[in-house]
Amino acid sequence: MQIIQRCAGILAGLCLTGMLLPGTAFAEETTQKTYNDGIFTFGYVQGGVELCGVESSTLAVSLPAETDGYKIVGIADGAFYGCTKLESVELSDGLQYIGRHAFSGCEKLRKIDIPDTVQTIGGNAFSGCASLESIHLPEGLTEIPEGMCYTCILLDEINFPDTVTSIGDEAFYQCNNLGNIDLPDNLTTFGNYAFAFCSELTEIEIPDGVTALASGVFCGCDKMTEFTVPSQMEDLGSVSFLGCTSLSAFNVEEGNLKYTAQDGVIYTIDKTTMIAYPAGNSQKSFTIPEGVTIVHDAAFFHAENLTEIKFPSTLQYIGAGAFEYCTGLKSVLLPEGTEILYENAFADCESLHYVSLPSTLKGVGNYAFYNCPQLKSVVVPENCKTIGTNAFGYIEEIDAEGNATPTKMQGFKLSRKGFSLFMILAIVCGCIALAAVIFILVRIIRKNQMTAEEHDANVMADEEYEGMAEDNTQDSGE
Repeated sequence: MQIIQRCAGILAGLCLTGMLLPGTAFAEETTQKTYNDGIFTFGYVQGGVELCGVESSTLAVSLPAETDGYKIVGIADGAFYGCTKLESVELSDGLQYIGRHAFSGCEKLRKIDIPDTVQTIGGNAFSGCASLESIHLPEGLTEIPEGMCYTCILLDEINFPDTVTSIGDEAFYQCNNLGNIDLPDNLTTFGNYAFAFCSELTEIEIPDGVTALASGVFCGCDKMTEFTVPSQMEDLGSVSFLGCTSLSAFNVEEGNLKYTAQDGVIYTIDKTTMIAYPAGNSQKSFTIPEGVTIVHDAAFFHAENLTEIKFPSTLQYIGAGAFEYCTGLKSVLLPEGTEILYENAFADCESLHYVSLPSTLKGVGNYAFYNCPQLKSVVVPENCKTIGTNAFGYIEEIDAEGNATPTKMQGFKLSRKGFSLFMILAIVCGCIALAAVIFILVRIIRKNQMTAEEHDANVMADEEYEGMAEDNTQDSGE
């Protein structure tokens, strides 16, 4: 399975639903009266008019400040949608807002300067602008909306006004060229996957006002080499660093009350939960410290250099995707006390050939050992009552159309270990036989250890017993 497919599957389950992407039809229709002015269509709104549509074959646009005596105050939702040939846009002062998907899919647009009079920008305003290299945001903007530059793969220049306090979900998702950026000091909120798959992002400094990271915020940033958890950080979110394969170490600023770092690895302050291991660490073996009870979701995701993991005796739970894509890992010996392996826990570990599961194991999640082609057999303890879909013995095959299909591995053996009724009876019979043997041996040893007096006494006792037996026989005959 390709890593981008698996990451996409994890992200799809966590992303907000209902966000329109490039190519989505717009169901909403303006209720305002509209009129045409050359290549433009305008609609009447409070304070003037808004741009509602543009001729789709347009190559360049210079939007005036007013038309037909009315001020142009805004750009409506999807106004430039479908303008696939549009290369340049000039916007005039006086513009107050840009609607949702306003420039969505303008795949040849290279640059845009938004005047400082603009106060709000709608979600996905520039999503799918594959050629967009530069964008100037207006001073006074407080919110960067969800999906604003979604998949703007060439974007490498953007300013963040000091007034910005929040960055929305997937705002810069897969902006592959976006390198190091200076976030505004007043920023307080990151959205889910805000900078996911920004493959040129190598480092980032978190402003003091940010106390929590949303899910997957830096997921797939495979050139990020180091990350420091600031002292005020209270929540690192879920799978925030999934797929950051160049990260060699994590640091935690002194004074943080929630997290701590040891040898470049992040733990909760009490060291009972292991949060994240740097996937780019070059060492081959790692020992999870005693006291750790939980390995967090995706904690070791794609730590492909590791060939050996030593687990603590205190371990209880292994999170979803915790060791997924640990392609060098060869064996897994889980300690007694381990209870739950969540979904995808050891999926895609292509070198894994041996697994030892403890008798305390209660459940194994879906796809827990999926696509581990070297793992030919697994013995599951009797106490494990739940085994998820495709958990053991399934590999992934790609059909002619590129679709991934779980396929049962030929020759794979899944067996149970535990105290069945037959085993219990066998143990009981074995114990009885052993007791009999021990009894006979004790008699033999005891006899060999008798003194002469004890031996003579036993002989006399035997003779008297035999005499009594003969007398009884004669009495019975008479």
